[in-house]
Amino acid sequence: MIQKQVLPPLRDKPYGGAWSIHDHESVSAIKNMSYVQGDRKEFIQDYSQWFKQNKNFEGIEKFKQLDFSAGTTESFHMFYFRHLDKRLRLFKDEYFYHHVMARNYFKKFDRINESPLETGDVVVMSCPFSGTGNIPENFYDILEQCDKLSIPVMLDLAYINISNIGHLNLDYKCIQTVTTSLSKVFPVENLRIGIRFERELYDDPMVAYNQNNYLNLHSIHVGHSLIKQFSNTWLFDKYRVQQIKLCKQLDVEVSDCVIFGLAEKGNFDEYDRGGTMNRLCFSRPWDGRVNVETNILLD
Repeated sequence: MIQKQVLPPLRDKPYGGAWSIHDHESVSAIKNMSYVQGDRKEFIQDYSQWFKQNKNFEGIEKFKQLDFSAGTTESFHMFYFRHLDKRLRLFKDEYFYHHVMARNYFKKFDRINESPLETGDVVVMSCPFSGTGNIPENFYDILEQCDKLSIPVMLDLAYINISNIGHLNLDYKCIQTVTTSLSKVFPVENLRIGIRFERELYDDPMVAYNQNNYLNLHSIHVGHSLIKQFSNTWLFDKYRVQQIKLCKQLDVEVSDCVIFGLAEKGNFDEYDRGGTMNRLCFSRPWDGRVNVETNILLD
C-alpha cells in the first residue's frame, strides 16, 4: 500500500488547475436568465441525449437509472460510500478529489498502474483522463480485468464534451456508475449541474433526493437552458484552433481536451502532478482571468 499523498497546489499558477472557459457567449447567456425553477425529468431526459450527440458511447443505453447529480461530486460520494470496505485504485495524477477521499475515508488504496488489480478492489477513472485530457493509459485493458475479477468501476466523464473523443465502449458489466456534468462546458461549476447513469437501481440518498425533488431547481433551469442554446461541441469547435496554435507556441503536445496542453518532463515542471506529462490549462489566460506575462491572477 502506498503512502497517502496530496497533489501539489497549482491553482495559483497561470496554467494551473482545470477551469472552465468563461466564454463571453455562455457568460452572457447565464446573466440574461431569470430565476426560474426547472423540471428535473425533462432536463435529465434532454441532457442524457445532449451529452452523447455526435458521439458513440457503446452500452450507455444499458444504464437504466438516471439521476440529477450535484455536479459529478455527489455521484462520487454515492459510489464511494457503497464501496468503503474495498481497496480504492486510482492513477497517481487522477482528479485531486479522489485522492482526498482516499486518504480520509478508505483504509486501503493503491495506484492502478503500480500493482495488479485484485478481487476486492474498486476502481475510479476519469475519461478523458484528468491528468492528460486523453483516454487513460490501458483503459480497456483495465476494464477487461475488472470484468474478469468483478471489480466495480466508476467513470467520470466530466471532460467528455470539451474533447474530440468520439467513441467509448462502456459495455462492460464492471462499470456500475457513469457520471458527467456541465462544469467544464460552461462556467457553472458553482451551480453543480450533473447527471448520473447507474446500471442498477440503488436505494441511496441520490435516488431519494431525485424522487422527492430535493434539488436545486434553478440550477436545473440554467443547465436546461444552456443545452438548448449550445451544442455539445460548441466550446471544442470554438477553441480548437486556438489550442493548437498555443501548444505550438509553447512547444507542448495537443491534448484531446481543448483546454489542455501537455508538456514532456523537463518542460513546465512547475506543473508536475506526478504523472507522465505536465498538464497546462489554458482557460484563464484565454478568458482574461490571468495575465501569463506578469503571473497575476485577475479573478
